[in-house]
Amino acid sequence: MKKIDLLKKFNQVRKKTISICTPLEIEDYVVQPNQEVSPIKWHLGHSSWFFEEIIILKFRKNKNRFDETYNTIFNSYYKSLGNHWKQSQRGQLSRPTVKEIIKYRNYINEEINKIFSSNKNNKELNFLLELGINHEEQHQELMFMDIKYILNINLNKIKYAKTNIPKIKPKIKKWKTFNEGLYEIGAENNEFAYDNEKPKHKVYIHSFKINEQFITNKDYKNFIEDKGYQKPEYWLSKGWDWINLNNIKGPKYWQFINKNNIKEYTLHGLVSLNLEAPVCHISYYEASAYAKWANSRLPTEEESEIFLNNLNTNQINHSKTKNIFHASDINLCVNNLWWWTKSHYSSYPGFRAFHENIEEYNEKFMCGQFILKGGCINTSSGHIRNTYRNFYEPHQRWMFSGIRLARDI
Repeated sequence: MKKIDLLKKFNQVRKKTISICTPLEIEDYVVQPNQEVSPIKWHLGHSSWFFEEIIILKFRKNKNRFDETYNTIFNSYYKSLGNHWKQSQRGQLSRPTVKEIIKYRNYINEEINKIFSSNKNNKELNFLLELGINHEEQHQELMFMDIKYILNINLNKIKYAKTNIPKIKPKIKKWKTFNEGLYEIGAENNEFAYDNEKPKHKVYIHSFKINEQFITNKDYKNFIEDKGYQKPEYWLSKGWDWINLNNIKGPKYWQFINKNNIKEYTLHGLVSLNLEAPVCHISYYEASAYAKWANSRLPTEEESEIFLNNLNTNQINHSKTKNIFHASDINLCVNNLWWWTKSHYSSYPGFRAFHENIEEYNEKFMCGQFILKGGCINTSSGHIRNTYRNFYEPHQRWMFSGIRLARDI
């Protein structure tokens, strides 16, 4: 990406982050109803701190931090950069205020633009800015996840978006078959991608087939009605313990009024469950149990990327409908919902972590998490690439996650 394009992209991304907050009231910025959820104001501050830490302090040698306390408050997990506030306690801090964080963001914007005007053709600066842009885009998706969680806590089920979710007639489910053989996955070294996506490498795959459509709410409702949550034979041991300990009876955001009346909370408010839409906000444990019930399995990461590399153009959500924040079309494989794979998150052969203090960006999380592929309706377009590796712990489900099935042949 050219330097002038990078600077333009930086300014666009920074504006988009603020625009995501437009429907919110000031009170919505500050609450933390769950230890996984961060206050929205924290995202605004953290994404600014990242630019200050990796670029401004590096390229403006005599520059002090905007506020020394921000290095503790907005540092997420970078141990090499000093102490940081615990994620589970971010909502305890009433200060800095939202106004003060906006002032901080404006300062960061000005400084980055100044640095770029006086540092032409600096490859390291270009890389760090592109990384910072992508980092903020990741937080934009996290903001949608957290906003949904925060607004759902309210008794009157606040609408984030005033638009209606479109209803799409689903196609008959089809399986796509892949022959045994040698395939390539992973990102090229000459393009921007996170360190965990590289290097491109060969994998040997046995014959398999994968469902071209997502599992629907109707499909999943059938699993529930067949007492799927009451039959331990479908569940991993830790998954069985998790649903019983937490009294899990169905997907997150479903509300069971009665058998024939199920509501779902969305960013468009509380709506009647659309049985033909893809089931969303599913944990790995639930996806695994459903797959076993359906006499199938979850695809591996490698199978999923091979599938993505062979999609037809009509299976890709090229232009997300404006102001629609909920997946409704089971036929779209990309920019719709993430789907769980059965693959543990680990490094590729020949993996090399980012250098210096950003070495902690990905590698330290390669334990106890599973890969998701495909990108969701609230994923930034720059992150919609076949090599992208999302990852979460098996119990987590506040992200926009669905189910795609696979079978051995």
